[in-house]
Amino acid sequence: MSLQHFVTDIQVRFGDTDMLGHINNAAYVQYLELARVAHLGEIVRRGGPRLNMVLASLKVDFRREIKLGQRVQVELEVTRLGTSSFDYAYRVLADGELCAEASSVQVCVDPSSMRPLPLSGELRALLMPVLT
Repeated sequence: MSLQHFVTDIQVRFGDTDMLGHINNAAYVQYLELARVAHLGEIVRRGGPRLNMVLASLKVDFRREIKLGQRVQVELEVTRLGTSSFDYAYRVLADGELCAEASSVQVCVDPSSMRPLPLSGELRALLMPVLT
């Protein structure tokens, strides 16, 4: 699986729907989290450092609805490396159609003080080649 163009298949659940019969906007945020956690897990699996991060920013633009039974995927790419943070860009697809675009900023922190920590050289080495 490529860290450059990382794709996560999403299992849509009945509980993700709302009274309008489509996937509720809060479920999209959960789908983004599933993709983000899967990508970070792949970084660790490839020998990267264990990460202590907080989500500093999340923006979602909804394009079209998703219905129960559609095949949903989240595509994720790293778009920026900062001193202590990095950005993701996401595309949420249902049956190959774009349904949402999103972006997030993750900040690496010291777990005891919750203060920002610089990205490690190890992490930079893994993420640098995947910048879009």
